[in-house]
Amino acid sequence: MATMMKQDSGTTYQSDNITPLSKLDLPGGGQVTIDGNYAYVGYMYGPEGTSILDIADPRNPKVLWTNKLENPQAHSHKVRVIGDFMVTNTEQRPRAGVRMTGDFDDHGVRIWDIKDKTNPKLINYHKTGGRGVHRFDMDEKYLYLSTEMEGFLGHILVTYDWSNPEKLEEVSRWWIPGQHTAGGEEPGPLKREHRLHHALRHEDTLYAGLWMSGFAIIDVSDIKNPKTLSTYNPHPTETEPSHTLLRFPFQIDGRDIALGIDEERTGRKEPAGKPHAPLYVFDVTDPTKMELLYTHHVPEEGMPYTGNDVRFGAHQFREKFDDTLTYVTWFAAGLRILDIANPSAPEEVGYFIPEPGESYNAPQTNDVERDHRGLLYITDKARGFDVIDFKR
Repeated sequence: MATMMKQDSGTTYQSDNITPLSKLDLPGGGQVTIDGNYAYVGYMYGPEGTSILDIADPRNPKVLWTNKLENPQAHSHKVRVIGDFMVTNTEQRPRAGVRMTGDFDDHGVRIWDIKDKTNPKLINYHKTGGRGVHRFDMDEKYLYLSTEMEGFLGHILVTYDWSNPEKLEEVSRWWIPGQHTAGGEEPGPLKREHRLHHALRHEDTLYAGLWMSGFAIIDVSDIKNPKTLSTYNPHPTETEPSHTLLRFPFQIDGRDIALGIDEERTGRKEPAGKPHAPLYVFDVTDPTKMELLYTHHVPEEGMPYTGNDVRFGAHQFREKFDDTLTYVTWFAAGLRILDIANPSAPEEVGYFIPEPGESYNAPQTNDVERDHRGLLYITDKARGFDVIDFKR
């Protein structure tokens, strides 16, 4: 049963097993990463680039550091952390009044020393190409970048060895057939729309969202020679682009399970009543053949924020699984919490719809992360940052 809680400037909607703890009025947030008692937030629009927050007291999170971008066309909306190192992206994203040009040169990733959370030190700014790095995964040895590169149309996968943070070494590239235009490949029918959104590693495989080319599983047992194992493309039946694919690190019901998600874009032109961007459940026990088990939609019926001028559908899930729960951001439908214990019939076990940012007609719930205490941290693509407690 839903409950409503009045706050100073609006109303939140949540299931009875969720307690809002705090809210910050941050500008449009992209990715949120949690490490210990610190949260790291990348920003969608600039001029802010990245913030580090002290979350030791979740009812009173405090911003310790924020850097500002110099290039008005750039944004730095993704951030990941391992130990005392923070990696942030740089990508072209025009703002109102700023014309997009072909000479953008602020592309790539930045690597920071964050021993002092109040004063990070830039170690390396590694440039890539084109419009730059959109999203990425990383482990202790490799960076898996979704980036544009000279000679390719749209973002491809470029893997770097960052064992020496001061000097990245390119290891390999992977792309969708048709992207290597300099090599004579013929682009796909949607041109730049056939591209890598990002790839996430599980053991010797990468699970990738390919925008309007669906999803792929990539073998990286030989990291220098990545090979496609299988693909699954829900388009054109599903009209929104494919965003994220990731495997559970354990079997569920005797099967290897992966979740995929499409991202609903602004300016939806579908007829009223057509389902919005969904979440997918795949059986990937045989990685050479992805089998779709379930497609999950959140209907507009009963939702507080709907209409043609509202971005409603799915966006992103937390890119880590501790158990069979997944935490999924659904733009105007807020945060949805699903249990995948039965992969063919997931169960929604909680939800939280934050109040919209000031002057916005609906929340734009963008990303979610969970800390060591089980608390959830939610960014809003427009404005806002919520901390909530969820009890099963």
